[in-house]
Amino acid sequence: MESNDKLEELLRQMYAEEPQVDIDEEWQKFEAKHFVPKRKSWGWMQITAMFIGVLMLSGIAYAAIHIISNSRLQKTEVQDTTAVAHKATETAVRQTSQEGVALCEPKTFENVSLKDITAELAKTYHITIKIRNDETAALRLYYPWNPQMPLQQVVEELNRFEKVHLTLNNDTLIIE
Repeated sequence: MESNDKLEELLRQMYAEEPQVDIDEEWQKFEAKHFVPKRKSWGWMQITAMFIGVLMLSGIAYAAIHIISNSRLQKTEVQDTTAVAHKATETAVRQTSQEGVALCEPKTFENVSLKDITAELAKTYHITIKIRNDETAALRLYYPWNPQMPLQQVVEELNRFEKVHLTLNNDTLIIE
């Protein structure tokens, strides 16, 4: 038991000699020593990311300008070609059975079902429509149509759409 008494006595002495510490003052010293405010600096990763971002935006802007200028150029070429073809064939076309087809203006179907598009084709080209697949007939498409094109070419263009398969059999257009 003597060892316990000695231990207790040592502990009392140790705590008795401990000076009072001001915690706020010590914390301020610690902060001043360890939390030095750092300047905001740009690392090489941030600079690289910014450079890549600027390159991407430039590429997108270039592509948009290129697409817009090409579409305007194509529209002008189509209008010029249509005007020349219209003037050259106007008198000859009036004598043929395709008079209504040649004199029609180009039409753009925007978000229109394939069934409605083919109905318009049937009126213009004087054909009948046979629907074998209602799901395909209900597909909604965007299609710029020029009635001066032959029906076979129109069918080929429509067949380029995914999930669309049209067959022209004499005077019948089949939606499969």
